[in-house]
Amino acid sequence: MKHLLSCVVLLVALAVPAWPQSAEMGISAGYGSLGDSDISVTEIAATASRETYSLSNGVRIGARMGFNTRRFIGHEASYAYQHARLDVLASAPDATETADLGAIRAHHFYYNGLLHAAPTGFPVRPFVTGGGGFSSFFLPGISSLSGGGDTKFGYNYGGGVKLNFFQYGIRFDVRNHVTGKPFGRYLPNVDGKLNNTEFSVTFYVLLG
Repeated sequence: MKHLLSCVVLLVALAVPAWPQSAEMGISAGYGSLGDSDISVTEIAATASRETYSLSNGVRIGARMGFNTRRFIGHEASYAYQHARLDVLASAPDATETADLGAIRAHHFYYNGLLHAAPTGFPVRPFVTGGGGFSSFFLPGISSLSGGGDTKFGYNYGGGVKLNFFQYGIRFDVRNHVTGKPFGRYLPNVDGKLNNTEFSVTFYVLLG
């Protein structure tokens, strides 16, 4: 307990020189965990077989630009690139086969509002956030710069904490991004929502 208290005191002492800033700009990295990842399921009653297409979890990299418009209120624009994988599982009464169909790439563009538990300039700022935007998904073999993606509008919500040190900071976010399931133009029986939970860390610069 004594060591923990010492670490907290040191953290606050290092962060005290932070002062109110109007903007934050940083780069982020993390992981996207996909819930409801089965995007296409086809059942063939005559053979009692099933074919399931699903998305895997994957890494995320991106950037954020935030603005502190009030003491406790801010907003931000963010971009993230996510790498995942498309798998297909073919199951029958006497056999099961799984195939990796290749890499799925996604671009995420979102605009969020933030409500902080501490004012600008405070060294430790927990926050909650919510916003909307869109995600563009690209099938294996299709370049993510080709414009041939499947775009889905959606929303996200979550929270995190910011730690400010002088002119720099680090923040940790957990957010759930909800969109429609992609690739309905290419795969059968695509329906429902895709939950993509983001776990990320962002290193940023405080701007006056």
